[in-house]
Amino acid sequence: MENVLITGATGFVGSHTAELLLKQDYRVFGIIRDSSRAKALPDGVESVVCPLFEPDSIIDLLKNADYFVHIAGLTKALNRKDFYNVNAESTKIWLKSLSIHSTHLKKFVLISSQAATRPSSEPIDETVEPTPLTDYGKSKILAEKYAKNFMDKIPITIIRPPAVFGPRDKDIFFYFKLASKGILPLVGDPDRKFSAIYVEDLASAILLAMVNPKSAGEIFFVTDGEIHTWREFAEQVGSAIDRKKIKIHLPGISLWVAAFFDEIFSFILRKPALLSFQKIPELLSPWVANSSKIENMLGFKPKYDLKAAVAKTTKWYRDNSWIHR
Repeated sequence: MENVLITGATGFVGSHTAELLLKQDYRVFGIIRDSSRAKALPDGVESVVCPLFEPDSIIDLLKNADYFVHIAGLTKALNRKDFYNVNAESTKIWLKSLSIHSTHLKKFVLISSQAATRPSSEPIDETVEPTPLTDYGKSKILAEKYAKNFMDKIPITIIRPPAVFGPRDKDIFFYFKLASKGILPLVGDPDRKFSAIYVEDLASAILLAMVNPKSAGEIFFVTDGEIHTWREFAEQVGSAIDRKKIKIHLPGISLWVAAFFDEIFSFILRKPALLSFQKIPELLSPWVANSSKIENMLGFKPKYDLKAAVAKTTKWYRDNSWIHR
């Protein structure tokens, strides 16, 4: 049985990836910052307590690792330094330790983000020069840069997911929650375009990239292969949640107002803002990527289209009482 070490296994994408790896009969070790996080790991994942910046404390595990999937990262932070420390510097530290101690590592998979590239209303591929808008995106592209520096020592694959949704997601979930209360919000230009992927399809792409030798040294966008608009997404959520709803179209400036109050509460409570000033230009921009590279090179085929993915996500939220029936 091959060993997979995974960071971020208690999170949204990481938990789904860990569950898929278990189903494929891998022995999965979830790296967590302290023992209190063990309960949040999927059943069957073995907990490994190790601070994110101290990989040398688990040298024996690193020596026996067949694969390493690095998903842990910050999407919200109290200050910009936290983004760079957690998203970029931790990547470099783990890669350095693995390059020294790992004896037979077959692949290191780094989960980056479409936010590391640039907005576009037309599909962009992996050759486009990145110009990220936020410190989050800039920290992710720096992590990619660090990873490239180790590609002559370790087989590394970089994956850039777009908007990801599905069971256990807490970000795009607000669309579903508002729809369950009879409200369908459309903010800014409802026809602005974006790419998306259902979380189970992303987990499948991560597994595929992990095991396929062709992926070494490559960067991949991973999407469901379609171009969506926020109007279309709202309509799909509205259809999946069968109740009378009111469509509310809010101008983009409403996000700035909301961010103003969120930033104030963040400062007072010393908690990361859910909606920061930096995030607004990113949210109001189109984000479309071309994932034909991973489809052609590795044979990736998404299983879920938007309608099926929204329906399955809605069912999970209902079954787990996140929204009312």
